[in-house]
Order: sequence, then structure tokens, then C-alpha cells
Amino acid sequence: MTGSFKRFLAYVSATALLLYIVPIFGLGVIAQAGISFSDVSSLNPHYAAISSLVDQEILQGYDDGTFKPDQEVNRAEAVKIVLLGMGLEVDESSVAGLVFSDVAEDSWFYEEVGTAVSMGIVNGYDDNTFLPGQTVNRAEAMKMLTLAAGVGELSSDGSSPFADVGSDAWYSGYAAYARTWNVEPPQTNGLWEPGENVTRANISEMVYRMQLVQENGVAFEESTNWLRKDFTTVDVSLKVPFGWNYKQDGVAAAWILDEDNGQMSLLTPMDNGGSLLITRYSNSNRESYSTLFSRLGYNASGGSVQTTINGYPTLILYHNENGGIAGTYFQEWYVFLDNETLVHFLGLRGEGAYGDFLEDYLESIVISIEYEPDGEENMSIEDVLESLRSAIQVDGVGTDMMSLLDDWELIETDSIGIGTGPVDYYYSPSAVVTVKYERSYDVILDIQDGQTTAF
Repeated sequence: MTGSFKRFLAYVSATALLLYIVPIFGLGVIAQAGISFSDVSSLNPHYAAISSLVDQEILQGYDDGTFKPDQEVNRAEAVKIVLLGMGLEVDESSVAGLVFSDVAEDSWFYEEVGTAVSMGIVNGYDDNTFLPGQTVNRAEAMKMLTLAAGVGELSSDGSSPFADVGSDAWYSGYAAYARTWNVEPPQTNGLWEPGENVTRANISEMVYRMQLVQENGVAFEESTNWLRKDFTTVDVSLKVPFGWNYKQDGVAAAWILDEDNGQMSLLTPMDNGGSLLITRYSNSNRESYSTLFSRLGYNASGGSVQTTINGYPTLILYHNENGGIAGTYFQEWYVFLDNETLVHFLGLRGEGAYGDFLEDYLESIVISIEYEPDGEENMSIEDVLESLRSAIQVDGVGTDMMSLLDDWELIETDSIGIGTGPVDYYYSPSAVVTVKYERSYDVILDIQDGQTTAF
């Protein structure tokens, strides 16, 4: 098997973190929901990190109500962010010998640069400049962050942590740290892109993850802030990675396509594509899980393991490399639910540079399983729509009403809104309606059938 079963067991035994809960760590790293920037919705993959750093007053937004998550960060900004993020005090005495020709004493970053230079977090250039306005790339930001965190200088261990990071690169040790502790994962092509300039969203995520790594002493769990979705045909809910597609009806599935290599179907992952197919066996004869598992185990060419996931008896079937499907890894999970049905997960991934990470993501989706029985207490779509329509133009209840559905997809944001604040347009595939929602008053302004922004 290519994945780490030890890491899988660590996932299973770890206490699950709640999404956007109130601070429970000493640093207050997990921020409460409630930031309101017109360009950062709760569906943004960096929402939790940005919320946390704003809550800690490490970062702030702009006067126009934006955060500018895609704006690139310069050296002066990066120095201040990593100092504050790692809880380092600005030392006024450290700037006495600061003689960079482009860092004036009245610069807003003068003391921060002096502190960072004195601590060895960053250096100037041979021509006596600091270049405070120069952008920072991923490798440089990671080095600054690890030094500010007290990790120290890191050198290569002789391996290549990512497909585009050779063991002889000056930043190889920092990239290896980023991978080991999951402070900065690769892009969806499996590459780390060390020379890519970091943005405000990027550095927010890096600092947020490093804070949690230091606080907990374990690698950051990628699924911490993934959004939970109901998969009604199998009566379970699962966390789905940001950027992944999912379907709830028929054969349920969650997947990411490797579009760079021409993948068009979730059933045939290309190099960097991955899919999780989900079906249910009704077990009408009410056989025990041990009986069912004994029949299933023969199919595991790479071995099998019986364990539990969230208290549910689970059989994991491993398959030999390629599993008989050319260029594709696959693995199976059978989870025995409280209602004595089996939920079957089939994980597929390609063999590209992103493959190992996809394997971890597939496991993380499966172990996030929660049984959601479809009982009489659940509201029908018709009842949900009636409740939503009754809340139109009622201030302060929009979020509560929209929580009746969990498959909202943000399709557009009007940052100007109607003069009171940003307006978001959310579409629900299950209800086939679009809601026009205004944030500042937490109000549903209107509802239209289908996916549309024409209100």
C-alpha cells in the first residue's frame, strides 16, 4: 500500500476539531466566525486562517471593506506578519545599528525590520539595501516563518520533499519541514512552486498552521476546516476538501479532476486526479459485520485491516500497486453503520506527483464519516423552502434559515451590495434554488428557482 496506515490510525484516534469554534488554545488560534470582508466568504479555503489572524489583530482589512486575499506580500509586510504570528516582541533597541539605505527611521516597518534582522530571521543585501517593497516567494516566506518560530536553520536531509524541490536547493530543508508538518502543502499538480509569490491569503494560512503545529505538537490535519456535506443516498455526512466536486444522489461521490492532463471523468483519474465513490449495501438479511467482512476480505490483494472509524466497525481492503487498473491506485473501505447497512467507499487516484497527497485526502474524507439517519424528524425540501421563503426580508435569521440545507455553493458576490453591505448569491443543488443574502443584516433578500443572479 502506498499510504501510511500509521497516519490513518492517528487520524482515527485524534479528537475531531470543530469548524470555526471559539478559541480553545492558548494562542486563540481557532477564531470565531464573524469576519465580514466583501471578498472573503465562508466558502473561501483560507477563511479560517484569515479569521484567526484578524481575530488576533495580526492582520486587518482595508477601509473599503475588503481583505484583498490575492494581493502579493512584500518583505516588510511578511516580516511584520511572521513576528506577530509567532508572538515575538518588537525590540526597539535592536534598530540602533540598522543602516539599510532604503529603510528610513520614519518607515512604519523600521522597528520590525530591525528586530527581524537582529534575530537572524531575515537579512539585507550586499549593496546595503533591504528592498522592503520586494515580493516574497514561497521558499522565502517558509524560511522566515520557521526561523521566527524558533525551528532554526534547516538544511537538506538528502531527499527531495516535492517533485520540484531538489535535495540541493537552498530551501530544501524548509520545504521538507513544510511537508512533514503540513504547514504549506503542494498545489494540485503536486508541485510546491517555491518561486511563486505568496499572497495575503497564503501567508495567513502558513502562519495559522504553524501556530497550531507549535501549540499541538502534531502536523496540521488538512481536513480541519473542510466543510461538511450531507450524502443523503447513503445517510452519512462527510467533510469535502475545498475545490473538490461532489454529488449526493445515485452513486454518491467526491472528486477532483486532473484537467491539466485532460481528465473529464471522475471514473478514470489521470496523474493528479482523485475520486471517492460511495454506495450502500442494505443488508436486508441483517447479517453481522463480522459475517459480512469475512466474505469481503478475500478481495484484498494487498491485505486487509479491520478497525473502527468513529465507532463504526470498518474493513479496509488494500490493493496491490495499480490494483489491476493501469496507472491508478485504489483502496476500499466498508463501514458498518448503526442501522446495520454497509457504506462502501472506493478511492481512486492517479500516480502523479500529487498522488500521495490525494491518498491522504481520500482517507481523511472517509474518517470524517458521521451517520445521518433519514428519519421523520428531517424536513422535506418543500418544508425547507417554505421556511426559507418565510424568512425573506426578516433581519437576523438568514444564517439560521440557510443552515437547513448544507449544500450551498457561493456563485457570486456583489461587494457593493445595496448600500448596506456585501450581497452573496448562494445556490443549492438539492433544492434547486438561489438565495440572495445580505451579510450585514443577516437577511435573505429573495429566493429564485434555479441557479441565477438575476433577481
